[in-house]
Amino acid sequence: MTEELGRSGQLQGSALALKQVQVRARIQSCSGQHASAWLYGNAEADPKLWLSPAELAVAIRLRLGLPIAPMPSICRLCGTGSADVDGVHARSCFSGGRRTRMHNALRDVIADFARRGLLAPAVERPVFSNTERKRPDISYVRDGTTVVLDVAVTFPLQPSNPQYAKRAAEKPGGAATAYATAVKEGKYRGIIDNEPNPREWLAVPLVVDTFGA
Repeated sequence: MTEELGRSGQLQGSALALKQVQVRARIQSCSGQHASAWLYGNAEADPKLWLSPAELAVAIRLRLGLPIAPMPSICRLCGTGSADVDGVHARSCFSGGRRTRMHNALRDVIADFARRGLLAPAVERPVFSNTERKRPDISYVRDGTTVVLDVAVTFPLQPSNPQYAKRAAEKPGGAATAYATAVKEGKYRGIIDNEPNPREWLAVPLVVDTFGA
């Protein structure tokens, strides 16, 4: 009985510690530069970019760490995960194509900015001489250097990678930086090193987290 109580106390203590880290991660991410820009609407923006009242209510509740559902349920996309009231599973689930659509939308916005800057960006085209399988999200040539941009959106509180929450809790953008270092930089390092002139290449990871950091 004593051992069971001890284990129960340890589990509760671990859960509380994790929750505290997640709260700090959310606050740090929300305090990042430009992370609050979406709160200030632009009257001249395309009406399609405006959030509906329901979308705005959910976005604000997520930002404040408030529940977005009255009770847990089974995820309607994957059919196996538990859709918790805090929206953690909803932002981590790989089913339904939401993550791909979010990635592509961000990629297209960045490509549009590059296009306006007369950089003539190419979107997901093969640019490496030693492989056609790796196609960077965006690429362009400037001053003789081929720049490849790789876009990603990461969720700091994803259960499968608790180290991202720890990094996010340390400083704004911590989860995005950790993901860029662990995943994106390694993705292209070997490919560029095998190019005839590695110094003429530059890989730039562009990673944001779901709270805006």
